[in-house]
Amino acid sequence: MRRLTFEKGDHVYELEDPSHSIFLVRAGKVNLITTYPETGEGIDSSFGPGKVFGEVEIVDGRTRTATAKAESRSILLEIDREELMDILFKKPEDSLVLSKSSYERLKELYSDESLDSDMARLREEMQLSIRDAVVAHESRVVTSHNGMAAIAVPIILMVVLAVGSYWFFHRA
Repeated sequence: MRRLTFEKGDHVYELEDPSHSIFLVRAGKVNLITTYPETGEGIDSSFGPGKVFGEVEIVDGRTRTATAKAESRSILLEIDREELMDILFKKPEDSLVLSKSSYERLKELYSDESLDSDMARLREEMQLSIRDAVVAHESRVVTSHNGMAAIAVPIILMVVLAVGSYWFFHRA
C-alpha cells in the first residue's frame, strides 16, 4: 500500500491509463469524470473518505474507463492488484481496509462461480458501452455543427451583401 496526496484538480489517473491498482480515499473527495465533446465534463460518481474506487477495471484487466480527478486536496491509499488479491482471498481478515460494500462487490465481480458475478460484469460493460455511445454521438454532433457553420457563414454573407446592395442602389 502506498499513501498518495493529490491537490484539487490533479488527476489520479486518466481515461485509457493501465489499471494496476485500486484507491481508498482517506481524506478529501475524488470524482470519476467523463469528458463529453459538446457538454464538457460530467461527473459519473464521487468518492469521499472511506470509499474505494478504480476496482472495476482491474477485474477484467482493462484500461481505465474514466478519469479520476481530485475535487479537493485528497489523501489516498493505493492498493495494487496483487495485494488486493491477497486481501480478498488469502487474508480476508485484512479486508477491514475496504468498506463492506466494496469488499462484497469485489468478491462478486471476481468470483467465477456464480451467474451473479457474470451478470455484475455484464452490467458494468453495458453501462460503459452506453456512455461510450453518448460520447461518440456528441463527437458526431460537434463535427456536424462545425460543418453546418462552414456552410452557413458564406450563405449569410451573401444574403447580407444582397440586402446591402439592394438598399444601397434603391435608397431614395
